[in-house]
Amino acid sequence: MKTILITGGASGFGKGAAMYYLKKGGRVIAIGSSAASGDVFKDEARQLGAAERAVYIQADLSLVKENQRVIDEVKSRFDAFDALLFFATKHSKTRTQTTEGFEVTFALDYLSRFILSYGLKECLGKAADPIILNVCGTGMKGDVNWGDLQHRSSFDSQRVMMHGSRLNDLSGVGFVQNDTAGKIKYVLYNPWAVQTPGMMELYSSLLMKLMYKIIGKPIDKAVIPIIELLDNPPNAALSAYRERKKLDTTLPSYSPDNAKRLYDTTVQMLEKYQWLTT
Repeated sequence: MKTILITGGASGFGKGAAMYYLKKGGRVIAIGSSAASGDVFKDEARQLGAAERAVYIQADLSLVKENQRVIDEVKSRFDAFDALLFFATKHSKTRTQTTEGFEVTFALDYLSRFILSYGLKECLGKAADPIILNVCGTGMKGDVNWGDLQHRSSFDSQRVMMHGSRLNDLSGVGFVQNDTAGKIKYVLYNPWAVQTPGMMELYSSLLMKLMYKIIGKPIDKAVIPIIELLDNPPNAALSAYRERKKLDTTLPSYSPDNAKRLYDTTVQMLEKYQWLTT
């Protein structure tokens, strides 16, 4: 029986993946911010006869301390698990900060994934074929704004989302660089357009909302290529896909030098939390 940990696993796209694995007899550890969503998740798992295989941990993953708490709880309850799936994301039209001083989108879409990847690396490494799947907009062209990683000078929701995807690309490269055992596969995955409430709310134009509704895939269909990747993981330590199309990870957006720079910058950000990534 495979054990899958899914951030954002009690709602939207992440819940689609969670329910698939519960139906197939797997164990799912879903992380979510809402008690209500957690109750619905557990109730639906009960209806599937999977109550004992469905674990819900409520946490605000935009906070460093909450990520640390999740890591401690997972380690105390599970010696190992097979896959770590990142779905939790934040789409905001205005810039807001967490109580720890990080911009919310940066904190949830990038920083949380960084922390959990390294913090749960030991548990993942004990599985036979461990894999991390980072759902983001991998393959986006453009540069990292090194002088303003947290969008203090200007904030545009769509640009912020694309910038976060570039950070996740580099984070995946950095993780593979630092995984000396070379056992954990890291997959960056761009689902393209998926009909989730968060994405629909991001667009203010009625025309854009209509276009997204037309081209966007329903969750049950959008999750299929992800399942295929998890069931038949790539051979490479790092890989990137836009739906079923494999992307070239030698392109500048996956620069090893920039990945090292981002890793060092992030570790420095986390120093006051006494965060250790190795």
